[in-house]
Order: sequence, then structure tokens, then C-alpha cells
Amino acid sequence: MIVYDNMAKALQDSIEKVGKEWKKAKRKADKEDRILRGKLDKLRHKKPPKEKKEKFVSIKSAAFEAMETAYNKASDNGRLYANARQIMYAARPYILEQASKCKDNEGKLTSNYFQRLLKDYLEEYNPKWKIIWDARGHIIEPHTGVSIGLGGLEVMQYIRSWVWGDSFDIYPEYSSPTDVETRGPKNRFNNVLFIEKEGFYEILQDAGIQQRYDVAIMSTKGLPVKAACDLIEGFDKKGVNVYVLHDFDLAGFKIMKTLREGTRLAKGTDVHELGFRFEDIKGLQDEEVTYKQEKNPKEYLYLCGATEEEANFLVDHKDGKKWSGRRVELNAMTSPQLIEWLQRKFEEKGIKKFIPDEKIIKNAYKRALFLQSIEKEFQKIVDEFKNKEIEIPKFTELKFKIEERFEEYPDTCWDSAIWKIANDGLCKN
Repeated sequence: MIVYDNMAKALQDSIEKVGKEWKKAKRKADKEDRILRGKLDKLRHKKPPKEKKEKFVSIKSAAFEAMETAYNKASDNGRLYANARQIMYAARPYILEQASKCKDNEGKLTSNYFQRLLKDYLEEYNPKWKIIWDARGHIIEPHTGVSIGLGGLEVMQYIRSWVWGDSFDIYPEYSSPTDVETRGPKNRFNNVLFIEKEGFYEILQDAGIQQRYDVAIMSTKGLPVKAACDLIEGFDKKGVNVYVLHDFDLAGFKIMKTLREGTRLAKGTDVHELGFRFEDIKGLQDEEVTYKQEKNPKEYLYLCGATEEEANFLVDHKDGKKWSGRRVELNAMTSPQLIEWLQRKFEEKGIKKFIPDEKIIKNAYKRALFLQSIEKEFQKIVDEFKNKEIEIPKFTELKFKIEERFEEYPDTCWDSAIWKIANDGLCKN
């Protein structure tokens, strides 16, 4: 028993001795390495770093960044008007590149959404841009019959043209109309530009295309209806050429086919196709289109006169039961591109300024001499009238007579009533 006790004590002393030296050495090591060990402990308990996500760029923020550059591109730095869809096409590549979640989903950047963003931008920054918005209704003045489309440009021009009633001239200068009065194509034009959509008239008007080539501009929304076909037939009977401008898509080919073959209630006409065809879309943005039909759209495209190359572009694959392809809108052109392209096409087609026949020209010359002679005599009458003493009835008397006139002729206006009252007084004298 004593032997075991001695062995246990010796073993304990040995362990304590060794442990004491190890503990001393460990404390020294801990002291020297405390900072490193502290860092190590932090690293041991530190959560793994999160994956760095790609910064999300919204369509709105990307659109706002691109808006000014896109407008300048579409309008030639504000020299020409541009419609909202032209601006969208100019901005779209940058927007889709920047909006990372939309790179593979062009459908999110719809025309309606972009137009809302464009209005947001205009409201926030208020730039003085020349933008065309489609007319959404009309206002028609009483008596004058002036009709104004409720589009941005039309309203702006209408307000600028207002003349208040108290600003008319008492002695208006007589100025003969220099233009011969016409209604319809006779003695005025022999070419019509038909555009399958609205929103381009103001661009062409501002660029002087209509006046420079004496061409009437006609537009519709969607497939032509009976009224459009009837009008074109009427033009054709009078020898007026109709040139058609349409999108490069299935609907554009359908429009050409409808105009040439007519509708159920209207005849077709041999119109001239100006574009877009495959050779016209080089360098322009295209976009994906899905057809809502199980039958291959190529079959109808061939019936409309599309080439195999055009059909393969417009319909290039099938997803399940739906066919898909590419298309190019007229709005893919900026305003300067459109003007340049049209001028080239007009020259190729031989479209020039209109000059009527010999008889009309000679009669117009006689008319000009006659009206200019009247202008000279009219000025003499104005000078005499200004120095003449005129007795004007009292306001209450004139107002009473105007009201009497209204009772007898409810559809008349105040100035027509005054004209009649003055004429009656002149006749009495």
C-alpha cells in the first residue's frame, strides 16, 4: 500500500513540474501571439461573405439616362419633330443593355410603358422638345368650322393662332388669294402618300415634304376600311397615283393586299408600293414578334407577295404551337432618316411638283392680273373711307337689333348679324 502511495505521489510531482513549465511557456506564447489568435478566433466565427450581386438597373432609370440622347437622335437635335415611338426605338438598345433583368425580355419595354416614362421625364425636367402625340379626339369651333385634333402639336399650334375678337382691323387690308381655290386633286396634286399609321404627318409637314412634292398625305390605323378603299379608287379614276408606306411585317403585307384587292364592300386599286421591303430595313432595329395562329404565317405572306427571303425573316421558328419571327416598324427610322429615305424614293418614282395644263395656266394668269387691279382700287376706297364721317347707332340699339336677328335666325352669329344690320342701313341711305 505504501509502495503505491509513493508511486502516485512521484507521478503527481512529475506532472506538476512538467505542467508548470508548459504553462509558463504557453502564457508567454499567448502573450506574444494574442493579437493573431484574436484575429483567428474572429475568422473562426465570422460568417462567410455574401455573393456580390449585380446591381439592378430599372427600365425607368435607364430610360431617363437615355432620353435626351434618344430624342436628339430621333429629331436631329430638335431640328425636326419626332413622335414618341421614334424616340423609343432610339432609346431601346441602351435601355435593354442597362436594365440587367430585362436583357432577354424585350416585351417589358412596351410602347405604352415607354410613353408613360417619356411623359414622366417631360414632367420632371420640362425640356422644350418637339414631340408628336397622337390626336385623341377633336374640337370643332362654332361658325368657323375649324377642326383641331387633340394632339400635342395640334393644340399648341391652335393656341398660338388664337386671335381675340377685339383685335380685328376696322379697315382690313384687301389681299386677294394668290392660290387658285381648289377642292380635291384637280389642278392641285396628282400623287398621294398613304401611310399605314398616324403620327408622321407633322414630321413630313415640318420638313416641307408635302409642299416640296405637292403630295397629299393619307393615313389610317390598322387595315384599310371601305372608306379608305373608296377614296383611293376615286383617286385612281382621276389619274392620281397612290404610294403606300407600311411596316415590314405581316400586317404591312396584309395592308398592301387589302388595298389592291379591296374589302367585302369596296373595290381594290393598283396602288404603288413604296416600302418597307427587305432592302429597306438594312441597319434598322428589328424586334421579335409572335403570331397568334397555329398555321404557318408564311403561307399568307407568299399570297401577299412576300419573297422567300422576306418570309424567312418575318417567320423564322416555331415555339410549341406558336410561330415567331422578326419585324421592323417605320418608327425604327429617326426623322432625318425618314425624310432622306422618302426623298430618295420620290426621286426614284419620278414624283415632282405639279403643273396643270396650258388652259389652266393662262386662266390663272388672267385671274392674277384682275385681282391685283382690284387691290389697287380697294386701297383708294380705304383711304377715302377713313376720312369719312360715319354715324354709328348707340350700343343698346345695335344690341337690340342683334338679338332680334338671333330670334329670327337662331343659327347665325353676332358678326353676321352686324353685317346684315349695316347693309340694311347702307341700303336706306
